[in-house]
Amino acid sequence: MESLKFSLVFLLLLGFTGCGTVEISDINESSSPDANSSIKSPDINNSTDTVEVNKTINLDNFINDTNCDQVLEKEFSTGSLLSICYDYGYKSAKYVAYTLDGELINKVNIVERPRFYREREVPKEYQVLDSDYTRSGYDRGHLAPDADFDYNEEDLKIIYSLANIVPQDPNVNRYFWIKAEYQERLVAATLGELSVINGVVFDEKPKYIGANRIAVSKGFWKILYNDEEEFRQCYYYNNYVLGDADKDTLDKHLVDCNSLIIGDDE
Repeated sequence: MESLKFSLVFLLLLGFTGCGTVEISDINESSSPDANSSIKSPDINNSTDTVEVNKTINLDNFINDTNCDQVLEKEFSTGSLLSICYDYGYKSAKYVAYTLDGELINKVNIVERPRFYREREVPKEYQVLDSDYTRSGYDRGHLAPDADFDYNEEDLKIIYSLANIVPQDPNVNRYFWIKAEYQERLVAATLGELSVINGVVFDEKPKYIGANRIAVSKGFWKILYNDEEEFRQCYYYNNYVLGDADKDTLDKHLVDCNSLIIGDDE
């Protein structure tokens, strides 16, 4: 069993550094991956092109009093935190971070999902409502995914705070971004623990939706990392669809982590 785990980790790490691809299909918006999901193992080739990460991943560089109008911290049953960097002007999260316990991934899979709710810790004038998304043309897109936390009803409810939700193009949310969310669960289950930082990128003059004027991002990114395993992987997604969703794969969204990471030396 240990040798099998080592082999799987080795293959995953090779694939994640750019030497292969992981393709995931048959995923829908509400379900968690299970043993019957279609997963292709990374194709190992002779390429030696790997990304050398030379910047430090420090959560405090992203979520702090300078970058955020308000920092929200919600504690899960595991003792880890959901940290949200909230911006009053955008009425949106700019960064959302959390750590996954690999042993809990897919342990339960709660079918009935909670309702979205306004974030009462945010001052009322900067809160948004579920109704702001109605007929907006955008999905209520999770930054910290609900399927990561559907092992516990109370932890799952935390994820449905509208402070953790951003307007996402429906096709991006349902067919593109969801693959990166699936990937983080796969990695967490393999490595035992995984830290994640999600970032939201806005135009200088973004579009707004709803009566409370929620800013629509031009894109978002995801950093997956485990320092103990010396693992890092990063993705970037535009908040609009170009091309055929059926042909989209994870490797098309892989980016150099150095382009996202704010280093301690900066």
